[in-house]
Amino acid sequence: MYKHILVAVGPSLSDSALRTALGRARDCNARLTALHVVDQTPWWAVITADCDYNQTLAVIDDHARAVARYSARLIERASIDGTARTIRLPLNASLGETIANAAQELGADLIVLGGEADTGLRRGEQRLRDVVCAKSKCDVLIAAHGYAAKEVEAAGTRFAARRPALSASEQAVR
Repeated sequence: MYKHILVAVGPSLSDSALRTALGRARDCNARLTALHVVDQTPWWAVITADCDYNQTLAVIDDHARAVARYSARLIERASIDGTARTIRLPLNASLGETIANAAQELGADLIVLGGEADTGLRRGEQRLRDVVCAKSKCDVLIAAHGYAAKEVEAAGTRFAARRPALSASEQAVR
């Protein structure tokens, strides 16, 4: 069983990873840390030539606080022992390395990542999940995208509905 779970929460507020981590924390009675890593130089700010850097930083910081509040609210509503943290992406470090390092510093024994995005591919980097898996010393769980999870569940229901009914003799064997 896990004692401390770290969930990486991205800027999109897509909560498949957070909801997966909440469920796992509840099942294991584990502490949960929602971690949002803030990239102070996101691709959209870098490519905008007439961008006011100070205003961009203010928007990024405001959004980071909103992500942390949202995560903390979900943790509190679930009555899970946990917290939400925001850290800045260090220069010359990848997002995956930063998440893996944070997990080690916090003593997490499980990292939960969302399955929605392949962060880093636009810059020729490795996929986030690949870097976290390579750099971390604990288990890594990739949460299913919300839509994909519903599709898997629906497929299971359809499969169960298509199975032929067992005869009396087959039921006796079971």
